[in-house]
Amino acid sequence: MDDSEANDFSEDERIHRELLESPVNLHFYKNDKGVHTEIFFLKSNRKCLKRIRDAMLLHNWQEAAVYYNSYIQALEARNSIQVHPTASEITWRIGTEILRHLPNATAEDFNAVYEQLKNNGVKNFPKICLEHCLHLLLNGQMEEAKRQLSVGESWRYGNFSIAQGDTKKLIRAYSGFLDYLNWCKKKSSTAGTDEASRNQEMHSYFRYASVALKDIISQPGVWDPFVLSYINMLEFYNDEDGALHILKNYAYNKDFPINPNAHVYLYQFLKRHNAPDAKLIGALRILRSLVPSHELMLDLCSLLLGTSLMSDLEEALTVSMDLLEFSSWKCDMKAWSCLLNIIKLLKQKKRKEFVLKEWEARRSLWFSFHFRVHFARIDMVENANLLQIKDNVLKVLGEYFLEYRRYAANLKRKSESKTKEYEFRERKKRKVNMEKEEEKKKMEKEKKKKRMKTKNSK
Repeated sequence: MDDSEANDFSEDERIHRELLESPVNLHFYKNDKGVHTEIFFLKSNRKCLKRIRDAMLLHNWQEAAVYYNSYIQALEARNSIQVHPTASEITWRIGTEILRHLPNATAEDFNAVYEQLKNNGVKNFPKICLEHCLHLLLNGQMEEAKRQLSVGESWRYGNFSIAQGDTKKLIRAYSGFLDYLNWCKKKSSTAGTDEASRNQEMHSYFRYASVALKDIISQPGVWDPFVLSYINMLEFYNDEDGALHILKNYAYNKDFPINPNAHVYLYQFLKRHNAPDAKLIGALRILRSLVPSHELMLDLCSLLLGTSLMSDLEEALTVSMDLLEFSSWKCDMKAWSCLLNIIKLLKQKKRKEFVLKEWEARRSLWFSFHFRVHFARIDMVENANLLQIKDNVLKVLGEYFLEYRRYAANLKRKSESKTKEYEFRERKKRKVNMEKEEEKKKMEKEKKKKRMKTKNSK
């Protein structure tokens, strides 16, 4: 760049460009014996990391890749210096992030980076193997992913391998998950395959997968994909009791962390196998105590309405009103329809006092959360049906003379006016059509008479 071009930039931008264009001399600092010293090595690497960070923040991925390559080479040159496991993990995260954003990056580039980083961050070797496996799975390379898990599981490096116990368990679990995927593949490939041979292969994969999956899900933790895989296999072999035992342990074991999904899976299993409504309600009640805004709360309301107990009907009102107090549900037609039906049923059952008591406790909140004039204007334009059903809820609750209801009434009048106008146009259209038909018939008769007169005259 000549002086005239350099003068076109501001002082800060010129300094920034000089920093980017100047080379990062990673191997410049040496002691009297010509050996790279640790302090200068660290200074040089910090400088390089700063360049990588700046390039990534500006989305200059090609530039970041160049600096990253220099940084990795420096780590290899100074392999005598111990690299902290966290720093090593950051290094491999940076490398994979850069590769994901490079348009010309290939699977071979990812594999090369992973293999290179396994040697630099020896304490993270199993973790890198596991992430490498997941990357290979995303690219459909199941066999290579299985091999990476085997490498990670068999890795030994003195006392470091002892500290990797949890990671090793996770690797074994994913190894079982891959066997489950192979089992699914064999199950779906029936055409052109001997049935007995296919069943034998499937059962082999089932045995391998079940050992690993059963081992990991018996330990406290959140193991959703592994639990679902194991349950799927048990259901295929009609082991419903075994599957139910696994799901109950996963949901109710006090040593396990609280996991709403565990109760969802249990409810879905019970529903698939036609369990009594009492068991379904019990599972959903526990789920409600954890996530009162869950979409399955509508199922709980439906189940409670199906019983003959008045207490269940009252509970359904509470569940539906709690649901509508979450912003994600405030415009949901199904939730409002459910509430309206419950209120009508309770009034029919002479339980109006309970409805009013529940409403009075929430009245101030609901007026500001659901029935403001601003919401009426929005609903009038975007969702007229919602405006009408919310108006019906207010009506059955005995709330009159509200501005919100005036909007609904205006909308109703407009709707009725449009309906009458449409009916009038349709009647007029039918009348015009009838007149045209009569005129057409009259003309046909006239033509017929003329033809008859012409025939008689001849």
